[in-house]
Amino acid sequence: MIVNFNDTFKKLLREFNLPDDLSFSVEIPKEVQEILEDEIVETDLGITLKSFNKLYKATGNWENQSIIEDNENHFHVDWCIDPPNDKNAFMLGVKTLILLALKFKNEKLSGLRFWYSFQTPELGNLWAKDNDFDEQEDEHLISDRLSFYKMRKGEEVIEVNIYENLFWAVLTIDI
Repeated sequence: MIVNFNDTFKKLLREFNLPDDLSFSVEIPKEVQEILEDEIVETDLGITLKSFNKLYKATGNWENQSIIEDNENHFHVDWCIDPPNDKNAFMLGVKTLILLALKFKNEKLSGLRFWYSFQTPELGNLWAKDNDFDEQEDEHLISDRLSFYKMRKGEEVIEVNIYENLFWAVLTIDI
C-alpha cells in the first residue's frame, strides 16, 4: 500500500496529536462497519461494493469510467459522529479508508486508489472567505468524502495537487 497525504492533512495530525503513521484506533460505528463488510463486486464497468452497485458506462466526453466509479463509490462518515467533533470525524474517516483499502488488498485486488478528503468548519470558513462565498450567517460544518476507483491509464479522476492547499486535508492509498 502506498499512502500519501497533503500538508493540510499533516497539520491536522499535529493539531489532533495523532501519529504520522496513522497507528491510532477508533470505534467503528455500525453504519460504517456495514460498508466495510459489504461484498466487493467487479463488473465490466468497474469495481464497487454490492450496496453501491450503480456503475454505468461513460457517455459524455467529460467523464470516464474512473470518474463514474469515484462518484458512485463515494460515501461520508462524518454524519456518524454525534455530537459533531472534528478530531473524531477525522479519525473515523482515516481508519475507515485504511480498513477499506486493506479489505480490497486482502482480496488480492490491485490497481486501485482510495482517497479521503476532510474539511473542518474552520477550513470551510477560510475556503468561503478565500472564494468570496462568505456570508456572516453561514454555518460551516465538518465535511468529508471517502471514495475508491480503478486507476486506469489516461483516466485521471482527481489531481491531488489541486487539493494541496490550505482548505482540504487529503489522504490517498494506492494498492
